[in-house]
Amino acid sequence: MLLLLYYVIIQACIQVLPYLQPLEDTIQTAVDALSVVFIPDPEDDGQNNGDPTSSLNFPIPKLVRPYLFAVFITLIVIVLQLLVLLANMRRNLLQLFRGEDCEIPRRQRSRYVSYASGNIHFAGYFIGYLIWGFILIAAFSVVICVSIDAFITFGNVRFVEKILLKVIPSVLFVLFKQYLNKILAQYVFLQHRGEVLALNNRRILMIFIFFNFFLDAFLGFISSIVRLIKSVIGGIIYMCRLDYSPLGRKLETMDGGFSSYCGFLHTECTHRHPVMLVFVSLLYTQTKIKELAMYDRNYVDNFKGHVFELKKQSSSRYVRKWKLAVFLIRNPTIVFFRKSFLSQLNIEDLHALNDLDNDDKKNLQRRLSIYTRRMSAARASISSETNINIIEKQRF
Repeated sequence: MLLLLYYVIIQACIQVLPYLQPLEDTIQTAVDALSVVFIPDPEDDGQNNGDPTSSLNFPIPKLVRPYLFAVFITLIVIVLQLLVLLANMRRNLLQLFRGEDCEIPRRQRSRYVSYASGNIHFAGYFIGYLIWGFILIAAFSVVICVSIDAFITFGNVRFVEKILLKVIPSVLFVLFKQYLNKILAQYVFLQHRGEVLALNNRRILMIFIFFNFFLDAFLGFISSIVRLIKSVIGGIIYMCRLDYSPLGRKLETMDGGFSSYCGFLHTECTHRHPVMLVFVSLLYTQTKIKELAMYDRNYVDNFKGHVFELKKQSSSRYVRKWKLAVFLIRNPTIVFFRKSFLSQLNIEDLHALNDLDNDDKKNLQRRLSIYTRRMSAARASISSETNINIIEKQRF
């Protein structure tokens, strides 16, 4: 990843710089043609002093300096985004280990194939989104740096000034209206100056809402445009982040990058869960210890000249049975996980019990009904202490 980023930066700084000088005239012509739509007749106050750039609506400065600044800014943004991505990946993986689904959608059985496919696509999508994000952020940074450099070099840019003169009053009015609503809400319409979410002066509030409705309709139109602009800028900046979907919480599964990210995390959680790894490691260690002890004993016996066969102690079986009985008495719901109980279930009941991902009310009631019908499979001394509330609490 770092090697790829280093290669892209070197190529952007070395290969592109020779082409910037020929592009200046082309970009200047295109910008002039575009600015004519907003400013048909450039103003001429007679103070150009023979400077041809003073008659241009948007004079383009030398592109080398703003381009290098834009590449440097893009590099900083990309590195920060990658660091945040790695931190979020670790946090989201720990959340999946704990069973939390506040950020990553909960695993569903019907999407197992999609998770496996997303895990396959994750590495390639990560590189593709990184390169495309670098290009978009670099282009956006170039526009900003060129505008700032034009202001510094030429003193004024008529095209940008016209846009700011039309945009700034609306923005200031929206900000004034928002702060006015906050002040009124805190000191007039809420009790205890906003420390309690309880309305005060309700009649005045209803009158204010009635007359404020028409103004908010206009502000809503402006806010929708600002929302669209923020979405575009946010999508450009967060393009290299697979853990973030610009589509929103309800539509994030339609994002291919975010879906591959979820598939990768769910696959990692399934195969690298710490509890599962510790349990398997414990079983593997105990098996190896027994094999080593058996090998050492057989080796010693063969060395003495006679073969010794281990005899199973008859008492060990009764000890295991006694421990099992005590364990089941202390944990009565474990009865429903034993082979004697599961062997009496059909395929549909087994799917209903094992499908822990679909935890809606219908499936929950079905699983509880299965436990209720099959309680006779357990002994009365154990199952009599287990009611339906305990099963629902401990099993689900």
